[in-house]
Amino acid sequence: MRSILFLSVIAANPSAANAVDIYTRYFAGVSGGRPCYARYYDHAHLNAHPKQTVRRVVVDFDQAQRDDKITKNTPADFQAGLGFMLKRSNEWYGQELFCKVTADHFDCYLDADGGKFRLTPEGDGLRLEVTGGGGGTDQIVVEGSDWGEFGTPGGDDSVFILRRADRKLCNAATAN
Repeated sequence: MRSILFLSVIAANPSAANAVDIYTRYFAGVSGGRPCYARYYDHAHLNAHPKQTVRRVVVDFDQAQRDDKITKNTPADFQAGLGFMLKRSNEWYGQELFCKVTADHFDCYLDADGGKFRLTPEGDGLRLEVTGGGGGTDQIVVEGSDWGEFGTPGGDDSVFILRRADRKLCNAATAN
């Protein structure tokens, strides 16, 4: 009965169908529901962009996992993970993302006022764009052994093109 109701809602609401489609194409239906999107920058790129502080950034998802263990991931409410490494250290900073489909993209935020960003499908990857800051700033803020921050206005850390990547890259970011 639930599936009939769900399909009826989708048929009556094309935007709901689009939400399911985009969520399936980039998260739930990719790599067995465990996709990894990553961008690792080499020294040449970082030297050419001195205002960029992020050298590695990943977004990962596991359809079967959710912190509350009760609610399931859906297009309207799903959890993913963000991991990043700054030029200044070898430490990974990571935190859980809370996301939802909004039209043709995903709106995500980090808990504890860590900031907001948009993930927009681009080819087989995602474009990550910082849209609001955390901790009273205009940037993403995550605690590790210290504070990891990126997305400062005027810097080179507000937009990243993440490509679908081997799951090992995301696992390295979340191994801590």
